[in-house]
Amino acid sequence: MPHYSETILLDDLISPWLTAYDSSIIVSGLTLDSRMIGRGDLFVAIQGAQHDGRNFIANTIKMGACAVLSETKDKSEHGKVRLVSGVPVFEVYNLPEILSALAYRFFFGKTKLHKVIAVTGTNGKTTIATLLANCFTLLGRQSAQMGTIGNGLFGQLKSSLNTTLDAISVFSELRRYQQQGVEYTIMEVSSHGLDQGRVSALPFLSAIFTNLTRDHLDYHGSMERYASAKKSLFEKFPLKQRIINVDDPTGAQWLADFPDAISYGFKADVLTKKQSYLRITDVDYHTQGIDFSFKSSWGEGKISAPFYGDFNVANLAAVLTQLLVENISIAQAEKIFPKLNTVPGRMEQYHFAKRNITFVVDYAHTPDALEKALLALQKHKSAGRLICVFGCGGDRDSGKRPQMAAVAEAYAQKVVLVDDNPRTESAVCIVEDILQGFTDPQRVEVIHDRQKAVNFLLNSGQSGDIVLLAGKGHEDYQIFGKQRVYYSDRALLAALQKAE
Repeated sequence: MPHYSETILLDDLISPWLTAYDSSIIVSGLTLDSRMIGRGDLFVAIQGAQHDGRNFIANTIKMGACAVLSETKDKSEHGKVRLVSGVPVFEVYNLPEILSALAYRFFFGKTKLHKVIAVTGTNGKTTIATLLANCFTLLGRQSAQMGTIGNGLFGQLKSSLNTTLDAISVFSELRRYQQQGVEYTIMEVSSHGLDQGRVSALPFLSAIFTNLTRDHLDYHGSMERYASAKKSLFEKFPLKQRIINVDDPTGAQWLADFPDAISYGFKADVLTKKQSYLRITDVDYHTQGIDFSFKSSWGEGKISAPFYGDFNVANLAAVLTQLLVENISIAQAEKIFPKLNTVPGRMEQYHFAKRNITFVVDYAHTPDALEKALLALQKHKSAGRLICVFGCGGDRDSGKRPQMAAVAEAYAQKVVLVDDNPRTESAVCIVEDILQGFTDPQRVEVIHDRQKAVNFLLNSGQSGDIVLLAGKGHEDYQIFGKQRVYYSDRALLAALQKAE
Protein backbone atom coordinates (compact mmCIF):
# COMPACT_ATOMS: atom_id res chain seq x y z
CA MET A 1 0.00 0.00 0.00
CA PRO A 2 1.47 3.39 -0.96
CA HIS A 3 2.10 5.56 2.07
CA TYR A 4 -0.13 8.49 2.76
CA SER A 5 1.58 11.85 2.26
CA GLU A 6 0.17 13.36 5.45
CA THR A 7 -0.10 12.21 9.04
CA ILE A 8 -2.70 12.37 11.79
CA LEU A 9 -2.56 12.05 15.56
CA LEU A 10 -3.85 8.68 16.71
CA ASP A 11 -6.13 10.33 19.27
CA ASP A 12 -7.70 12.52 16.58
CA LEU A 13 -8.23 9.56 14.28
CA ILE A 14 -9.92 7.26 16.80
CA SER A 15 -11.72 9.88 18.93
CA PRO A 16 -15.23 9.16 17.59
CA TRP A 17 -15.02 5.59 18.85
CA LEU A 18 -12.29 5.31 21.50
CA THR A 19 -11.05 7.30 24.47
CA ALA A 20 -7.86 9.28 23.95
CA TYR A 21 -4.71 7.34 24.87
CA ASP A 22 -1.44 9.08 23.99
CA SER A 23 -1.42 12.46 22.27
CA SER A 24 2.13 11.92 20.99
CA ILE A 25 1.42 8.93 18.72
CA ILE A 26 1.35 9.88 15.04
CA VAL A 27 -0.26 7.65 12.39
CA SER A 28 1.33 7.72 8.93
CA GLY A 29 -0.49 4.79 7.32
CA LEU A 30 -3.49 2.51 7.70
CA THR A 31 -3.72 -1.13 6.64
CA LEU A 32 -5.52 -4.44 7.10
CA ASP A 33 -2.64 -6.38 5.55
CA SER A 34 0.02 -7.39 8.09
CA ARG A 35 2.51 -7.90 5.23
CA MET A 36 2.24 -4.25 4.18
CA ILE A 37 3.04 -2.62 7.51
CA GLY A 38 5.40 0.34 7.42
CA ARG A 39 6.86 2.24 10.36
CA GLY A 40 4.21 4.43 11.93
CA ASP A 41 1.25 2.55 10.44
CA LEU A 42 -1.92 1.69 12.32
CA PHE A 43 -2.72 -2.02 11.91
CA VAL A 44 -6.39 -3.02 11.83
CA ALA A 45 -6.78 -6.64 12.97
CA ILE A 46 -10.08 -8.05 11.68
CA GLN A 47 -11.41 -11.56 12.37
CA GLY A 48 -11.83 -12.41 8.67
CA ALA A 49 -13.35 -15.45 7.01
CA GLN A 50 -9.95 -16.65 5.77
CA HIS A 51 -7.53 -15.19 8.31
CA ASP A 52 -7.72 -13.77 11.83
CA GLY A 53 -5.72 -10.55 11.81
CA ARG A 54 -5.20 -10.78 15.57
CA ASN A 55 -2.74 -13.61 14.95
CA PHE A 56 -0.38 -11.13 13.26
CA ILE A 57 -0.42 -8.35 15.87
CA ALA A 58 2.93 -9.17 17.44
CA ASN A 59 4.63 -9.36 14.05
CA THR A 60 3.22 -6.02 12.86
CA ILE A 61 4.51 -4.36 16.02
CA LYS A 62 7.97 -5.74 15.29
CA MET A 63 7.65 -4.24 11.79
CA GLY A 64 6.95 -0.78 13.21
CA ALA A 65 3.19 -0.46 13.74
CA CYS A 66 2.47 2.55 15.96
CA ALA A 67 -0.78 1.06 17.31
CA VAL A 68 -3.30 -1.71 16.66
CA LEU A 69 -7.09 -1.82 16.52
CA SER A 70 -8.15 -5.40 17.33
CA GLU A 71 -11.66 -6.65 16.64
CA THR A 72 -13.59 -8.11 19.58
CA LYS A 73 -16.97 -9.83 19.43
CA ASP A 74 -17.52 -9.04 23.12
CA LYS A 75 -19.17 -5.64 23.62
CA SER A 76 -17.88 -5.41 27.19
CA GLU A 77 -14.28 -5.54 25.90
CA HIS A 78 -14.69 -2.41 23.75
CA GLY A 79 -12.15 0.31 24.52
CA LYS A 80 -9.78 -1.82 26.60
CA VAL A 81 -6.12 -1.23 25.87
CA ARG A 82 -3.13 -3.49 26.43
CA LEU A 83 0.52 -2.83 25.63
CA VAL A 84 2.51 -5.19 23.45
CA SER A 85 6.20 -4.25 23.42
CA GLY A 86 5.11 -0.76 24.45
CA VAL A 87 2.62 -0.40 21.59
CA PRO A 88 -1.09 0.11 22.41
CA VAL A 89 -3.53 -2.54 21.20
CA PHE A 90 -7.17 -1.36 21.39
CA GLU A 91 -10.08 -3.79 21.59
CA VAL A 92 -12.82 -2.52 19.27
CA TYR A 93 -16.36 -3.88 19.13
CA ASN A 94 -17.99 -3.87 15.65
CA LEU A 95 -14.67 -2.86 14.10
CA PRO A 96 -15.67 -3.86 10.51
CA GLU A 97 -18.69 -1.54 10.77
CA ILE A 98 -16.62 1.55 11.60
CA LEU A 99 -13.77 0.78 9.22
CA SER A 100 -15.15 2.81 6.30
CA ALA A 101 -15.60 5.90 8.51
CA LEU A 102 -12.14 5.39 10.00
CA ALA A 103 -10.57 5.20 6.54
CA TYR A 104 -12.49 8.24 5.30
CA ARG A 105 -11.35 10.19 8.35
CA PHE A 106 -7.74 9.16 7.76
CA PHE A 107 -7.50 9.74 4.01
CA PHE A 108 -9.89 12.69 3.64
CA GLY A 109 -10.00 14.29 7.09
CA LYS A 110 -8.31 17.43 5.76
CA THR A 111 -9.24 17.25 2.07
CA LYS A 112 -12.54 17.39 0.20
CA LEU A 113 -13.16 14.24 -1.82
CA HIS A 114 -13.61 14.63 -5.57
CA LYS A 115 -16.86 13.52 -7.25
CA VAL A 116 -17.56 9.78 -6.89
CA ILE A 117 -20.40 8.16 -8.85
CA ALA A 118 -21.74 4.76 -7.78
CA VAL A 119 -23.13 2.19 -10.22
CA THR A 120 -25.04 -0.82 -8.90
CA GLY A 121 -27.32 -3.56 -10.24
CA THR A 122 -26.90 -7.13 -11.45
CA ASN A 123 -25.83 -6.42 -15.03
CA GLY A 124 -24.33 -3.41 -16.80
CA LYS A 125 -22.22 -1.98 -13.95
CA THR A 126 -18.87 -2.43 -15.67
CA THR A 127 -20.05 -1.12 -19.02
CA ILE A 128 -21.64 2.00 -17.51
CA ALA A 129 -18.63 2.70 -15.27
CA THR A 130 -16.20 2.28 -18.14
CA LEU A 131 -18.20 4.35 -20.61
CA LEU A 132 -18.71 7.16 -18.09
CA ALA A 133 -14.97 7.29 -17.38
CA ASN A 134 -14.37 7.19 -21.16
CA CYS A 135 -16.82 10.07 -21.71
CA PHE A 136 -15.36 12.29 -19.01
CA THR A 137 -11.86 11.63 -20.38
CA LEU A 138 -12.97 12.56 -23.91
CA LEU A 139 -14.41 15.76 -22.42
CA GLY A 140 -10.99 16.57 -20.94
CA ARG A 141 -11.86 15.68 -17.35
CA GLN A 142 -9.44 13.29 -15.66
CA SER A 143 -11.36 10.20 -14.55
CA ALA A 144 -10.82 6.92 -12.76
CA GLN A 145 -12.88 3.79 -12.29
CA MET A 146 -13.11 1.03 -9.71
CA GLY A 147 -14.74 -2.33 -10.29
CA THR A 148 -14.75 -5.77 -11.84
CA ILE A 149 -12.20 -5.18 -14.59
CA GLY A 150 -9.81 -3.29 -12.31
CA ASN A 151 -9.03 0.01 -10.61
CA GLY A 152 -7.16 3.08 -11.76
CA LEU A 153 -7.17 6.00 -14.15
CA PHE A 154 -9.22 5.36 -17.28
CA GLY A 155 -7.19 3.17 -19.63
CA GLN A 156 -4.65 2.31 -16.91
CA LEU A 157 -6.52 -0.24 -14.80
CA LYS A 158 -4.91 -2.74 -12.47
CA SER A 159 -6.81 -5.97 -11.85
CA SER A 160 -8.73 -6.60 -8.64
CA LEU A 161 -10.06 -9.75 -6.99
CA ASN A 162 -13.29 -8.07 -5.84
CA THR A 163 -15.73 -5.70 -7.55
CA THR A 164 -15.72 -3.50 -4.43
CA LEU A 165 -12.42 -3.23 -2.52
CA ASP A 166 -12.11 -3.42 1.27
CA ALA A 167 -12.95 -0.23 3.18
CA ILE A 168 -9.36 0.94 3.60
CA SER A 169 -8.33 0.21 0.02
CA VAL A 170 -11.36 2.12 -1.31
CA PHE A 171 -10.23 5.37 0.30
CA SER A 172 -6.54 4.70 -0.28
CA GLU A 173 -7.25 4.37 -4.01
CA LEU A 174 -9.48 7.45 -4.06
CA ARG A 175 -6.75 9.47 -2.34
CA ARG A 176 -4.22 8.28 -4.92
CA TYR A 177 -6.52 9.29 -7.79
CA GLN A 178 -7.09 12.68 -6.20
CA GLN A 179 -3.33 13.25 -6.04
CA GLN A 180 -3.25 12.51 -9.80
CA GLY A 181 -5.79 15.22 -10.53
CA VAL A 182 -8.89 13.05 -10.97
CA GLU A 183 -12.19 14.95 -11.09
CA TYR A 184 -14.49 11.91 -11.24
CA THR A 185 -14.25 8.32 -10.03
CA ILE A 186 -16.93 5.93 -11.22
CA MET A 187 -17.25 3.00 -8.84
CA GLU A 188 -19.08 -0.28 -9.31
CA VAL A 189 -20.70 -1.03 -5.96
CA SER A 190 -21.56 -4.68 -5.36
CA SER A 191 -24.25 -6.05 -3.07
CA HIS A 192 -21.47 -7.73 -1.06
CA GLY A 193 -19.68 -4.41 -0.66
CA LEU A 194 -22.86 -2.70 0.51
CA ASP A 195 -23.87 -5.52 2.85
CA GLN A 196 -20.39 -5.62 4.42
CA GLY A 197 -20.16 -1.84 4.84
CA ARG A 198 -17.09 -1.40 2.65
CA VAL A 199 -18.31 1.98 1.35
CA SER A 200 -20.64 3.01 4.19
CA ALA A 201 -18.88 6.34 4.84
CA LEU A 202 -18.34 7.30 1.20
CA PRO A 203 -20.25 10.49 0.26
CA PHE A 204 -21.26 9.53 -3.29
CA LEU A 205 -22.35 12.33 -5.60
CA SER A 206 -24.87 10.11 -7.36
CA ALA A 207 -25.88 6.48 -7.81
CA ILE A 208 -27.08 4.67 -10.93
CA PHE A 209 -29.28 1.56 -10.72
CA THR A 210 -29.26 -0.75 -13.76
CA ASN A 211 -31.45 -3.80 -13.02
CA LEU A 212 -31.99 -6.67 -10.62
CA THR A 213 -31.99 -10.32 -11.70
CA ARG A 214 -30.96 -13.58 -10.05
CA ASP A 215 -27.38 -13.58 -8.79
CA HIS A 216 -25.41 -14.06 -5.55
CA LEU A 217 -28.16 -16.07 -3.86
CA ASP A 218 -25.43 -18.28 -2.37
CA TYR A 219 -24.51 -15.19 -0.32
CA HIS A 220 -27.79 -13.32 0.23
CA GLY A 221 -30.11 -16.33 0.47
CA SER A 222 -33.08 -14.67 -1.23
CA MET A 223 -33.91 -12.13 -3.91
CA GLU A 224 -35.52 -9.94 -1.24
CA ARG A 225 -32.27 -9.69 0.74
CA TYR A 226 -30.28 -9.19 -2.46
CA ALA A 227 -32.59 -6.31 -3.49
CA SER A 228 -32.45 -4.82 0.01
CA ALA A 229 -28.64 -4.71 -0.12
CA LYS A 230 -28.74 -2.85 -3.45
CA LYS A 231 -31.48 -0.47 -2.32
CA SER A 232 -29.46 0.56 0.74
CA LEU A 233 -27.23 2.58 -1.61
CA PHE A 234 -30.23 4.77 -2.46
CA GLU A 235 -31.65 4.88 1.08
CA LYS A 236 -28.67 5.32 3.38
CA PHE A 237 -26.32 7.60 1.45
CA PRO A 238 -26.59 11.41 1.07
CA LEU A 239 -26.90 11.28 -2.72
CA LYS A 240 -27.44 14.39 -4.82
CA GLN A 241 -28.89 12.28 -7.64
CA ARG A 242 -30.57 8.88 -7.88
CA ILE A 243 -30.60 7.68 -11.48
CA ILE A 244 -32.83 4.62 -11.92
CA ASN A 245 -33.77 2.34 -14.85
CA VAL A 246 -37.56 2.55 -15.14
CA ASP A 247 -37.71 -0.46 -17.53
CA ASP A 248 -36.57 -2.81 -14.76
CA PRO A 249 -39.46 -3.90 -12.47
CA THR A 250 -37.39 -3.27 -9.34
CA GLY A 251 -36.29 0.10 -10.69
CA ALA A 252 -39.91 1.08 -11.38
CA GLN A 253 -40.79 0.27 -7.74
CA TRP A 254 -37.88 2.30 -6.43
CA LEU A 255 -38.82 5.31 -8.55
CA ALA A 256 -42.10 5.42 -6.64
CA ASP A 257 -40.14 5.31 -3.36
CA PHE A 258 -37.80 8.17 -4.35
CA PRO A 259 -39.87 11.01 -5.84
CA ASP A 260 -36.75 13.08 -6.56
CA ALA A 261 -35.08 10.28 -8.54
CA ILE A 262 -34.25 10.59 -12.25
CA SER A 263 -35.70 7.90 -14.52
CA TYR A 264 -34.15 6.60 -17.73
CA GLY A 265 -35.30 3.97 -20.22
CA PHE A 266 -37.89 3.19 -22.89
CA LYS A 267 -40.75 3.88 -20.44
CA ALA A 268 -39.31 6.98 -18.81
CA ASP A 269 -41.47 10.09 -18.66
CA VAL A 270 -42.34 12.90 -16.31
CA LEU A 271 -43.71 10.87 -13.37
CA THR A 272 -44.03 13.81 -10.99
CA LYS A 273 -43.47 17.54 -11.27
CA LYS A 274 -40.10 17.09 -9.55
CA GLN A 275 -38.93 14.03 -11.45
CA SER A 276 -36.47 14.43 -14.33
CA TYR A 277 -36.28 11.80 -17.07
CA LEU A 278 -34.61 10.54 -20.24
CA ARG A 279 -36.83 8.48 -22.53
CA ILE A 280 -35.43 6.38 -25.39
CA THR A 281 -37.69 6.70 -28.44
CA ASP A 282 -36.45 5.12 -31.69
CA VAL A 283 -33.62 2.57 -31.94
CA ASP A 284 -31.80 1.35 -35.06
CA TYR A 285 -29.65 -1.81 -34.79
CA HIS A 286 -27.08 -2.17 -37.57
CA THR A 287 -23.78 -3.89 -38.29
CA GLN A 288 -21.74 -0.94 -37.00
CA GLY A 289 -23.66 -0.59 -33.75
CA ILE A 290 -26.65 1.36 -32.44
CA ASP A 291 -28.42 4.65 -33.09
CA PHE A 292 -31.16 5.89 -30.77
CA SER A 293 -33.23 9.02 -30.36
CA PHE A 294 -34.30 10.37 -27.00
CA LYS A 295 -36.44 12.97 -25.28
CA SER A 296 -35.48 14.27 -21.86
CA SER A 297 -35.79 16.98 -19.25
CA TRP A 298 -32.72 18.52 -20.91
CA GLY A 299 -33.98 18.38 -24.51
CA GLU A 300 -34.01 15.99 -27.47
CA GLY A 301 -31.24 14.38 -29.46
CA LYS A 302 -29.83 11.32 -31.22
CA ILE A 303 -26.94 9.12 -30.07
CA SER A 304 -24.77 6.84 -32.21
CA ALA A 305 -22.33 4.35 -30.64
CA PRO A 306 -20.40 1.22 -31.74
CA PHE A 307 -22.27 -1.26 -29.48
CA TYR A 308 -24.79 -4.10 -29.75
CA GLY A 309 -28.15 -4.81 -28.14
CA ASP A 310 -31.04 -3.36 -26.13
CA PHE A 311 -29.09 -3.60 -22.89
CA ASN A 312 -26.37 -1.39 -24.33
CA VAL A 313 -29.04 1.11 -25.36
CA ALA A 314 -30.04 1.14 -21.68
CA ASN A 315 -26.38 1.38 -20.58
CA LEU A 316 -25.74 4.29 -22.94
CA ALA A 317 -28.92 6.00 -21.74
CA ALA A 318 -27.72 5.73 -18.13
CA VAL A 319 -24.37 7.24 -19.10
CA LEU A 320 -26.08 10.02 -21.06
CA THR A 321 -28.39 10.81 -18.14
CA GLN A 322 -25.46 11.18 -15.75
CA LEU A 323 -23.65 13.46 -18.21
CA LEU A 324 -26.71 15.68 -18.63
CA VAL A 325 -27.07 15.91 -14.86
CA GLU A 326 -23.47 17.11 -14.77
CA ASN A 327 -24.34 19.91 -17.21
CA ILE A 328 -22.73 18.31 -20.25
CA SER A 329 -24.71 19.55 -23.27
CA ILE A 330 -26.59 17.26 -25.64
CA ALA A 331 -24.39 18.53 -28.48
CA GLN A 332 -21.24 17.55 -26.60
CA ALA A 333 -22.66 14.09 -25.84
CA GLU A 334 -23.66 13.51 -29.47
CA LYS A 335 -20.10 14.34 -30.49
CA ILE A 336 -18.28 11.97 -28.10
CA PHE A 337 -20.50 8.85 -28.09
CA PRO A 338 -19.34 7.60 -31.52
CA LYS A 339 -15.76 7.76 -30.18
CA LEU A 340 -16.37 5.47 -27.20
CA ASN A 341 -14.18 2.39 -26.86
CA THR A 342 -15.50 -1.16 -26.65
CA VAL A 343 -15.48 -2.32 -23.04
CA PRO A 344 -13.01 -5.21 -22.49
CA GLY A 345 -14.90 -8.51 -22.40
CA ARG A 346 -18.32 -6.88 -22.79
CA MET A 347 -19.84 -7.82 -26.19
CA GLU A 348 -16.33 -7.47 -27.63
CA GLN A 349 -16.10 -8.52 -31.28
CA TYR A 350 -13.41 -10.55 -33.03
CA HIS A 351 -14.18 -10.92 -36.74
CA PHE A 352 -12.39 -13.53 -38.87
CA ALA A 353 -12.73 -12.07 -42.37
CA LYS A 354 -11.50 -15.08 -44.36
CA ARG A 355 -14.09 -17.38 -42.78
CA ASN A 356 -16.68 -14.63 -42.19
CA ILE A 357 -17.16 -15.81 -38.60
CA THR A 358 -17.50 -13.41 -35.67
CA PHE A 359 -16.73 -14.31 -32.07
CA VAL A 360 -18.21 -12.09 -29.38
CA VAL A 361 -16.63 -12.25 -25.91
CA ASP A 362 -18.96 -11.33 -23.08
CA TYR A 363 -18.94 -11.65 -19.29
CA ALA A 364 -22.54 -12.97 -19.21
CA HIS A 365 -22.66 -15.51 -16.38
CA THR A 366 -26.27 -15.26 -15.23
CA PRO A 367 -29.41 -16.49 -17.03
CA ASP A 368 -30.62 -12.91 -17.58
CA ALA A 369 -27.28 -11.66 -18.92
CA LEU A 370 -26.95 -14.66 -21.25
CA GLU A 371 -30.47 -14.13 -22.59
CA LYS A 372 -29.83 -10.44 -23.20
CA ALA A 373 -26.54 -11.15 -24.99
CA LEU A 374 -28.14 -13.74 -27.27
CA LEU A 375 -31.16 -11.53 -28.04
CA ALA A 376 -28.82 -8.66 -28.84
CA LEU A 377 -26.82 -10.74 -31.29
CA GLN A 378 -30.00 -12.00 -32.98
CA LYS A 379 -30.89 -8.40 -33.84
CA HIS A 380 -27.50 -7.75 -35.44
CA LYS A 381 -27.15 -11.12 -37.22
CA SER A 382 -27.97 -11.19 -40.93
CA ALA A 383 -26.92 -14.75 -41.91
CA GLY A 384 -25.39 -17.91 -40.48
CA ARG A 385 -26.03 -19.43 -37.06
CA LEU A 386 -25.98 -18.01 -33.57
CA ILE A 387 -23.81 -20.30 -31.45
CA CYS A 388 -23.63 -20.10 -27.66
CA VAL A 389 -20.55 -21.26 -25.74
CA PHE A 390 -20.79 -21.16 -21.95
CA GLY A 391 -20.14 -22.93 -18.65
CA CYS A 392 -20.95 -22.32 -14.99
CA GLY A 393 -18.69 -21.64 -12.02
CA GLY A 394 -18.16 -24.21 -9.29
CA ASP A 395 -18.89 -23.56 -5.60
CA ARG A 396 -21.50 -20.98 -6.63
CA ASP A 397 -25.27 -20.80 -7.13
CA SER A 398 -25.99 -24.19 -8.74
CA GLY A 399 -29.67 -23.32 -9.26
CA LYS A 400 -28.86 -21.11 -12.24
CA ARG A 401 -27.16 -23.92 -14.22
CA PRO A 402 -30.30 -25.48 -15.77
CA GLN A 403 -31.76 -21.98 -16.19
CA MET A 404 -28.80 -20.94 -18.32
CA ALA A 405 -29.18 -24.12 -20.36
CA ALA A 406 -32.81 -23.29 -21.09
CA VAL A 407 -31.84 -19.79 -22.22
CA ALA A 408 -29.08 -21.06 -24.53
CA GLU A 409 -31.38 -23.68 -26.06
CA ALA A 410 -34.14 -21.12 -26.64
CA TYR A 411 -32.06 -18.48 -28.41
CA ALA A 412 -29.06 -20.22 -30.05
CA GLN A 413 -29.00 -22.65 -32.97
CA LYS A 414 -26.04 -24.51 -31.47
CA VAL A 415 -24.69 -24.84 -27.91
CA VAL A 416 -21.23 -25.87 -26.75
CA LEU A 417 -20.60 -26.40 -23.02
CA VAL A 418 -17.14 -25.56 -21.68
CA ASP A 419 -15.49 -25.07 -18.29
CA ASP A 420 -15.82 -21.72 -16.54
CA ASN A 421 -14.16 -21.75 -13.09
CA PRO A 422 -14.86 -25.25 -11.71
CA ARG A 423 -13.05 -24.40 -8.46
CA THR A 424 -13.35 -27.36 -6.06
CA GLU A 425 -16.30 -28.96 -7.87
CA SER A 426 -15.98 -31.61 -10.54
CA ALA A 427 -16.18 -30.02 -14.00
CA VAL A 428 -18.01 -33.13 -15.23
CA CYS A 429 -20.64 -32.76 -12.49
CA ILE A 430 -21.15 -29.08 -13.30
CA VAL A 431 -21.81 -29.96 -16.95
CA GLU A 432 -24.24 -32.69 -15.86
CA ASP A 433 -26.15 -30.07 -13.83
CA ILE A 434 -26.31 -27.78 -16.87
CA LEU A 435 -27.47 -30.60 -19.16
CA GLN A 436 -30.52 -31.12 -16.94
CA GLY A 437 -31.90 -27.85 -18.28
CA PHE A 438 -31.96 -28.91 -21.95
CA THR A 439 -35.04 -30.53 -23.46
CA ASP A 440 -32.81 -32.02 -26.19
CA PRO A 441 -29.31 -32.55 -24.73
CA GLN A 442 -28.30 -34.48 -27.85
CA ARG A 443 -28.01 -31.11 -29.65
CA VAL A 444 -25.38 -29.97 -27.17
CA GLU A 445 -21.64 -30.53 -27.56
CA VAL A 446 -19.38 -30.73 -24.53
CA ILE A 447 -15.78 -29.56 -24.98
CA HIS A 448 -14.40 -28.79 -21.51
CA ASP A 449 -11.29 -26.99 -22.79
CA ARG A 450 -12.25 -23.46 -23.91
CA GLN A 451 -9.33 -23.16 -26.33
CA LYS A 452 -10.24 -26.45 -28.05
CA ALA A 453 -13.87 -25.30 -28.30
CA VAL A 454 -12.85 -22.03 -29.98
CA ASN A 455 -10.57 -23.79 -32.46
CA PHE A 456 -13.29 -26.35 -33.22
CA LEU A 457 -15.90 -23.67 -33.95
CA LEU A 458 -13.47 -21.59 -36.00
CA ASN A 459 -12.47 -24.55 -38.16
CA SER A 460 -15.94 -26.13 -38.52
CA GLY A 461 -17.98 -22.90 -38.65
CA GLN A 462 -20.18 -21.65 -41.45
CA SER A 463 -19.97 -18.26 -43.16
CA GLY A 464 -21.98 -15.70 -41.23
CA ASP A 465 -21.83 -17.54 -37.88
CA ILE A 466 -21.80 -15.44 -34.73
CA VAL A 467 -20.32 -17.24 -31.71
CA LEU A 468 -21.06 -15.89 -28.25
CA LEU A 469 -18.22 -16.91 -25.96
CA ALA A 470 -19.79 -16.21 -22.57
CA GLY A 471 -18.75 -16.22 -18.94
CA LYS A 472 -15.13 -15.08 -18.74
CA GLY A 473 -15.22 -11.70 -20.43
CA HIS A 474 -12.23 -9.63 -19.32
CA GLU A 475 -10.88 -12.32 -16.96
CA ASP A 476 -7.48 -13.78 -17.77
CA TYR A 477 -7.59 -16.89 -15.60
CA GLN A 478 -9.51 -20.05 -14.77
CA ILE A 479 -9.72 -21.62 -11.32
CA PHE A 480 -9.29 -25.39 -11.04
CA GLY A 481 -9.38 -26.62 -7.46
CA LYS A 482 -7.72 -23.75 -5.63
CA GLN A 483 -5.26 -22.99 -8.41
CA ARG A 484 -5.55 -20.03 -10.79
CA VAL A 485 -4.35 -20.91 -14.29
CA TYR A 486 -3.72 -18.27 -16.96
CA TYR A 487 -6.31 -18.28 -19.70
CA SER A 488 -7.97 -15.45 -21.65
CA ASP A 489 -10.71 -15.77 -24.30
CA ARG A 490 -9.68 -12.32 -25.53
CA ALA A 491 -5.97 -13.12 -25.82
CA LEU A 492 -6.72 -16.43 -27.60
CA LEU A 493 -8.98 -14.78 -30.19
CA ALA A 494 -6.57 -11.87 -30.72
CA ALA A 495 -3.74 -14.38 -31.41
CA LEU A 496 -5.92 -16.40 -33.79
CA GLN A 497 -6.94 -13.21 -35.61
CA LYS A 498 -3.29 -12.24 -36.00
CA ALA A 499 -2.48 -15.69 -37.40
CA GLU A 500 -5.38 -15.70 -39.87
